[in-house]
Formats: sequence, C-alpha cells, structure tokens
Amino acid sequence: MLTLTFVGAGCIKPAVQLEIGTSRFGRLVGGPVTESQIKGGWVRPHPGAFWWDQIEKEKDQAYDWSATDREVSYWQEKDQAILATVWPYAQWDQDSCHPKDQKVKNPFGEEMIRMYSICRVEPFQKWVRAMAERYDGDGVDDMPGLKYPITHWEIGNEPDLQTSDLTFFQSGNAAYTEIFRLAHDEIKVANQNAIVLFGGMSGMNMSSVGYWRGVLLTERVRGDIGNIHSISASEEFNTKEYSDFWKGVGRENKPFWVTEALVGSFDVDWDEDMKAQKTFTGYVSALANGAEKVFDVGKNDPTGGPGEKAEQTFELLIKTIDGFETVERLSEHAVKFTIGKKTIYALWNGASIPEGIKGKVDAVSYDGTRRKMKVSEVNTNKPVFIIP
Repeated sequence: MLTLTFVGAGCIKPAVQLEIGTSRFGRLVGGPVTESQIKGGWVRPHPGAFWWDQIEKEKDQAYDWSATDREVSYWQEKDQAILATVWPYAQWDQDSCHPKDQKVKNPFGEEMIRMYSICRVEPFQKWVRAMAERYDGDGVDDMPGLKYPITHWEIGNEPDLQTSDLTFFQSGNAAYTEIFRLAHDEIKVANQNAIVLFGGMSGMNMSSVGYWRGVLLTERVRGDIGNIHSISASEEFNTKEYSDFWKGVGRENKPFWVTEALVGSFDVDWDEDMKAQKTFTGYVSALANGAEKVFDVGKNDPTGGPGEKAEQTFELLIKTIDGFETVERLSEHAVKFTIGKKTIYALWNGASIPEGIKGKVDAVSYDGTRRKMKVSEVNTNKPVFIIP
C-alpha cells in the first residue's frame, strides 16, 4: 500500500492512507483503453508521456511537463497507481553521436527515428532526476496538485526486441545496461524509496534470454523488479520459464511482474469462450508461478483483444482473488489462494477437489455463474473457483 501525502506550500501534511497500488492487477492503457477502475489497481500508460524529447524538446531547453502532468493527474483522479515507462530518447541527443546510423520506424508513429544508446550522459541524468523529483510527493519541486507519488519506474520497453517490423532499442545489451544503471541511480537519488523495474523482456526466445542474461549478470546493475511480457505467446504468460530464468541469474530474492499479458495463440484459433477460459487459467497460473502483479493488455492490442467474455473473466478474477495473501500450486490444474480466513481454490481440466472439503461450497464458473452446490456435484472440467 502506498502512503499518500498531500503537500502544499513546501511542507508535508499528515499522511493519508488510501488503497493505491494494493491490487495484484493492472491494465495497459493508452490508445483504445483510457479507463481502468480496478480498486487499488495499476495502470501502465503505453507509451506514456515520460519521453525525454517530449519533455526536453531541445538541448538545454526548459522542461515541458504539460503532457506528463495531464497524464498523472488523469490517473490520480481515478486512484490508480502509475507504472511510468522512462523512454531515454531525444532526437537532438541521438543526432549528436548517431547522425549516420540507420533510423527505424517509431513504434508509436509513422516517422523514422533513432533509438540508440544515449550520447550526452549529464543531460540525461539531469532529466531523469528532475522527473523523479517532480512526482515523488516530498513537497520539493513537485507537480502542482500531485495527489500521491509515483513510486514505480520502468526503464525502457523490450530493448531486446529489434526486428525489421518492430524495434524499441537499436543498441546492444551493454548500452541498455548503462542506461538502466544511470536512470536507476538518478531515480534513487531523487527518491530513495522508489522502485525501479527492468524494461519488459519481449519473450523467452533464445535471443531475448541471451540479451537479458548479459544485462542481469552485470555486477553493477541492481534493479528491484523483473519484468516479462507475453503477447499471445504462452498460456501461463511466460511465467514458469521466466521464473526459472530469473532465479538462474541470481535474482530469486526479488519479485517479478508481467506488465503485458495477452490471451491468445499463434497456433490455435480459440473462440471467445475458450479465450475466457484461458484468461482464468492464465492469470491464476501466472500468479501461482510467482508473478507479483499482472497487467492486462486486452483491448489495447491492435487486434481488439480476446473479446468481451475474456474481459468479464478478468473482472471476475479481480473480484474473487485480488488481495490474496498466499498462493500455492497444488497440482498442474489446481491452485489455492488465501485471503484472511477465506480459502479459494481455482480448479480446471478435471482437477480433484482437495480432500477435507465437505458439504456444500460456492462454485463460481469462469463465466461468472455462481451456485451453491454439494462437492460431489461440482464439475471441474472447465475453470471454476471453489469457495468452502
């Protein structure tokens, strides 16, 4: 839970506790998705307004915070915690040491741009620190009207993804490592309690694994939270493989998030009902595999997302298991959640109801149907929550 501090006239007023950032769930927002009402939820504006040359439009020009302030104010009015993506690109900076290097299509527009390693270190550091300071909620140089601090910052996005169709970074992992280190350190100077995430890993292919292994095994690189994406690539959102990878690079004591999760398959054309079922099993499995938080891409995907049934299942998951304190994988198709004194079982593919559960239970199907029934009557062939 974030401690919200309302500030004014350079002084800190008494802290007010609100449920900001307590949820296990978030949404990718921007483009077609401009709303999120998850209680205590998270939003990841994509691309978001935290882009170097959108704030420092020319070298040594005064910072223009208008777009970032609007974005922060919009989501703070909805009491959503913001995961802010830091985009380390300014074309005036790129032109100073990459003037003849190849351009790529802006992943968020039509123009051709350069997205290589930074050229001028000091201006980059100064900008990152000023940005973290503006939104840290300490009463010093804060955004006017800041309701609560931005505590979580993500450095870049999928730097390992460098294809002819889509590229987010054009330099190697050593360059990203240095950008991450510089940004991480400046954010921590401005706010020692800030949390810094690595940019999302685009997938678990050999190229991505090799790229990120080089980053994460660098001795001077710290970072607080790992970050994996899964766009119609894995029924468990790459979490089992990433968890093993994360531990393999010595990060087993640090959490990881899934900041892009999209239900779908490149191999099978699932109908909307199956996508709803896979939404249930995907999120449950991701959390059971160790993901601390999962962000839904859903309607933000260019395809329009997995459909309304899947969206309703996502809402059901939030309603039923958000706020859980412990999660335990009982078997491949059975997961146990505890919320206070309440225990909730997620079962599918014919999983057996755990021994010891007798009498009648609440059975909540993936489609939201809820019935009170005897244990012997419960069908677990399709995803269902069992609440004794």
